[in-house]
Amino acid sequence: MRDRDTTPPAPGFWTLARVEGWERCAIQGAKSLLTLFLVTDLLGRGGPVIGLAALRAGIEGVTGAHGDIAFASQLYGLYGALTYLVLPLGGWIADRSGRRRPAMYAGAVLMTLGLLALASRTCALPGLALLIGGIGLLKGNLAAEVGALRVRSAGERLYAAYLAFLNGGALLGPLIGGWLALRFGFAAAFAVMAASMIAAMLTLRTAPPVRLSEAHETDRHHTDWPRVILAITAVTLCFCAYEQLTNMVLLWAEQRVDLTLGGLTIPPSWLAAADGLFTIALALLAYRLWPRLSREPDAAHKLAAGGIAMALAYGLLAGLSGGVQIGLPGPLCAVLLLSIGVVLSWPSALAIVAAAAAPSRRGLMTGLFYLHGFVAHLVVGQLGTLYPRMDQPHFWLIHAGFGIAGAAVALLIPRAQATTTSTAASASA
Repeated sequence: MRDRDTTPPAPGFWTLARVEGWERCAIQGAKSLLTLFLVTDLLGRGGPVIGLAALRAGIEGVTGAHGDIAFASQLYGLYGALTYLVLPLGGWIADRSGRRRPAMYAGAVLMTLGLLALASRTCALPGLALLIGGIGLLKGNLAAEVGALRVRSAGERLYAAYLAFLNGGALLGPLIGGWLALRFGFAAAFAVMAASMIAAMLTLRTAPPVRLSEAHETDRHHTDWPRVILAITAVTLCFCAYEQLTNMVLLWAEQRVDLTLGGLTIPPSWLAAADGLFTIALALLAYRLWPRLSREPDAAHKLAAGGIAMALAYGLLAGLSGGVQIGLPGPLCAVLLLSIGVVLSWPSALAIVAAAAAPSRRGLMTGLFYLHGFVAHLVVGQLGTLYPRMDQPHFWLIHAGFGIAGAAVALLIPRAQATTTSTAASASA
């Protein structure tokens, strides 16, 4: 076994991993419910919602009015995009102040308040704004602290263990949230997600402080921007396909898929939970497989293979989108292919960006990497407006094209500049 795989975890690693698990449970649970919440509750029931009429008028003034489903998709995309856009700012604040942990606590408090506001329904839109600000302060800085531990312990396996916790949260959030929404309503689901964030804060209190990188490290390592740009472009194209999973794929499943399993009707959000389960299993497989290969594929080729897997997933959905209701096996196979794509593409792109970044800029560079989610959510939200207006096979084939384009860009990264990774991850990262 390689030396890099035998280094024990640094002190505080497991605590930070648990914080990430609680945080992902809350945010992925809420995200998997958002489009359905907007279509069936916020827009479907009517009633006062602070800022909703003004926001809808503003969005439709730019894009045109296309109905509730289109507006819900646009709002989903806008929310998801902004949660990624604020990450570089949150990382920059912590880098400049040298006080990453207070920024993380502030982010967790804002996220808790945002989820409680969603549960109130009337304050749902202010709640989304609070969530966006909180994620900006917590998510990137939490990953940056783990990155600092990884550098000091020189063990790539730490990422695999960390991301297993991440995907565990991404699995439980949609699973628990979907069941609660089905049985007790959306308010109960969002309230439990807020409790998950409280658990994250309590866990963070027990984590030992992590020292930021010394400034002199910058002198030995300057950011290689061409590598960064190619890697982020490739993973962005891939995620323009992947992120539709928690938007129109779930709405499509509710309308076209027989969601009964052993006589039990399951919520559509459980397909997102299946993505988390598949990703954990595939992460463990990659964790064991890569060190045993005589020659591990480089990160650029893994990234390209991830794009191809995503293209195959949407090709399968296009083939399943006939005129009859279908069973669960086909959609689950598509979700499995999407999970394979994420396991191959996301950590590979992050590894390339991390290797190209100066250590003293870790928070900022982590935030810049996450901008792939900003672009992807904007694209996914706008593409969702086409769903009610075009043939479903053609709708899914557009997403397959994004996966192919991402693979093509990944192959432009010179082999000598790519780095490798033994880790796997989910988009929920």
